[in-house]
Amino acid sequence: MSVKWFFATILGVFLVAVATTQVYSVKAATTRNFTLYGSFGGGWGFTAGSISSPGPPIVVEQGDIVNLTLISNDGDGIAHRFFVSYTNDTLPKQGDPQSSDFAGSVPVNFQFVASSTIGTYKYYCVIHPNLMWGYFEVVPTGSIPEFQSLIMLSLLVVSTVAAALAYRRKQQV
Repeated sequence: MSVKWFFATILGVFLVAVATTQVYSVKAATTRNFTLYGSFGGGWGFTAGSISSPGPPIVVEQGDIVNLTLISNDGDGIAHRFFVSYTNDTLPKQGDPQSSDFAGSVPVNFQFVASSTIGTYKYYCVIHPNLMWGYFEVVPTGSIPEFQSLIMLSLLVVSTVAAALAYRRKQQV
């Protein structure tokens, strides 16, 4: 057979392997990192230029460690305090994750463990809840696909070897 057949086989085997191998496995909690910019007049955003109300959805898996970098886009005069309401109330209740106050351009890091209860909740600014809010979604463990480069590299190597052996066998026949 031709070299074209060889490369077509490699590509075909690799694409089939990729298409059929989406790894969803039971795993330990993942640390999810987010940066949120808060603005009294605009809401929340993942960047200073994308602030809106509602803010961007934050999606995590059950029990994930959520690591937030919180930055005020309003300068030093206006404080904010982030919290997730597991009761969807505009005031924090006991058990709701709540940051310290932050203002100005100095980032505040806030870390908490996401609820183990699947659902869609809201996050707010304690001080400006009507203007600064967004959706916080907890999905089942294993729902957020993780790109696993080692697996993909392994599939490429295996598919290349398989295609090379098949090509060599065809040449011998």
